[in-house]
Amino acid sequence: MRTEAYSVGFDTKNYHALIPEGYSRDEILKRREGNIQDNVIRYLGEYRLGVKFDEFYYLIKTDDDGETYLESPHADPGPILNIYKKAIDYKKRLGLPIHREEAECAGFQKLQERLADTQEGTLILWVSPPGSKADGYGDHSFTFIGQVEKDSAGGKRLRVIPYRNVLSLEDHKNYFRYFDEDAQYYEKDTDFLANPVVIEQSESMQTPDDIISFIGETEKFNIEWRNKLTPLIMPLIGGFIQMVRDRASGEDLLKARYAIENRTLEEKDYILSKAKNLQVVFEEKPQIIFERYGNITPPIVGGSCGSSASGESSGAFNNFLLQDKYGSRTFNCPQCGQTNLRPENELLSNCQHCGSDKVSCCDVDEPSFALAA
Repeated sequence: MRTEAYSVGFDTKNYHALIPEGYSRDEILKRREGNIQDNVIRYLGEYRLGVKFDEFYYLIKTDDDGETYLESPHADPGPILNIYKKAIDYKKRLGLPIHREEAECAGFQKLQERLADTQEGTLILWVSPPGSKADGYGDHSFTFIGQVEKDSAGGKRLRVIPYRNVLSLEDHKNYFRYFDEDAQYYEKDTDFLANPVVIEQSESMQTPDDIISFIGETEKFNIEWRNKLTPLIMPLIGGFIQMVRDRASGEDLLKARYAIENRTLEEKDYILSKAKNLQVVFEEKPQIIFERYGNITPPIVGGSCGSSASGESSGAFNNFLLQDKYGSRTFNCPQCGQTNLRPENELLSNCQHCGSDKVSCCDVDEPSFALAA
């Protein structure tokens, strides 16, 4: 993935695109809103939290010609493969290299074809090593491990676990050739991208966990980070989606995205279960949070494994975000007990919640908050 893996401009364009024929407007807009939510959470997981595991699903469908295709429950109805093709066309128009996208597209098409008539329990394995540093990629890979399941409507779906790792091409070859003997000849990232494998269940390979262990990963699959992140930022994502509905400017959307990222970074240790409690608890409208947190550009993250995704503590960023020339920017009101966040390098004369003037620091000589939490 590139340094700029999430572009807010596409959200407005995609959300307000024509409604596909045969579908209601409400149904399509609900899917598109779900897609924005899913994209934001997955972006935060990879680029801001650096999580090892995530999870998503594709629906396994058949078109009128009997061809099997994969569809996202959040994107517009139709084959996901069409999105790969559009990405290639888009980069062609910009004059950018497309060799990696072409390999991904070819691999995804193979995966669709090989999933036709597969039984529940069938496993898949697809490796995505990083591209070149010149193209903005980092150091980590994704190994996608999936399994065919029954969905709630009686059809089939593909559960996919993106497993983040820092394995070398040689490391990938060592385990992948167990499933594909041609892997011993793979020398480039595109060789792996173009060649996913479908694996029939065996006594030793029953679940994705078995494949994860076979690769050599000792940590068990865990996405508890989603359970902590989602309720924390859902009000903000809701506010962001409302801005998309209202066709907010690209500048305002970017500011909202920065705020979501900054709040995530601020609570990174809590989300990753390294801290027991949130640093700051807000009961504010999203627009207020966007104003308070959106003026600070988050640290730059590089490609597939950026600085904020290094797995280190988020303390350094938190200190930067919550400190200014007056000291701590957060404190609890002695009147109502609610947490206040001062604008950077500004003092408050009244509580942001109850209006009490007991928080005032305008008359003190020293630029320090005696009431800071």
